[in-house]
Amino acid sequence: MAKIVQLSDCHLFKDKNKTGYNNINPYQTLQLLLCKVARLNPDGVLVTGDISGDDSAQSYQHFFELLEQFNLLNKFKVVAGNHDQSDLFDELLTHFDLAKSRPWQQDSWLIHGIDTRHEGTLGQVSVENLQNLKNNLQHASEGFHLIACHHHPIPCGGWMDKHQWLNGHNFVEQITQLPQVKLVIYGHIHHDTHQMIRQCCFHSCPSTCWQFANQADFSVSNEMPGFKLYQLHNDGTFNCTTIRLQQEQLD
Repeated sequence: MAKIVQLSDCHLFKDKNKTGYNNINPYQTLQLLLCKVARLNPDGVLVTGDISGDDSAQSYQHFFELLEQFNLLNKFKVVAGNHDQSDLFDELLTHFDLAKSRPWQQDSWLIHGIDTRHEGTLGQVSVENLQNLKNNLQHASEGFHLIACHHHPIPCGGWMDKHQWLNGHNFVEQITQLPQVKLVIYGHIHHDTHQMIRQCCFHSCPSTCWQFANQADFSVSNEMPGFKLYQLHNDGTFNCTTIRLQQEQLD
């Protein structure tokens, strides 16, 4: 069994003391959550985009410092989010970018990354990159597969669908025809959801800072920052747990 933690949408600022929606300090909440992650002693930590909230070099440095503080840097992989658009991301994180490397082997599972960055908040994947992913999946038909991305490939039914993955339906149609793909995980919507399509489960992740309400118009939820823990079993099944902070930890 492999134990994988998913973090997403950290939105760190240059200023460690700066707060955002709901007066949440993203540096503080990530630090508190990483303390929980470290106690779990996972086999891997996968971040599904938007490490930075202001595109500053300092925000990425804060992230590295926190991972080092909890001895998690050597277990870390990332896929880029729409806030990771600058050269800084490629300069600082190429070594950790799962979309630019071979699949990540975790026992009987292979974890693949795909880069969904496009224009602004919108996502898209080129025909070539989607075909390359599909080829990698078909050539490694043994074992079980997890795909990590930033944008939501299926509609969430709320206002975040305005910031959609434009050709997400093509991704879903092709991936769900491959029975070895058991799980797709993503961030972007700052909301915890899951849905089954054919044999494949699609899971979104809460943000490590503020949460969005899944409503027609922009709204922030009062749910606490969190992350997901996946236990990937050697028979192709998995367990998923959402772990959140408690309000008293922020007071």
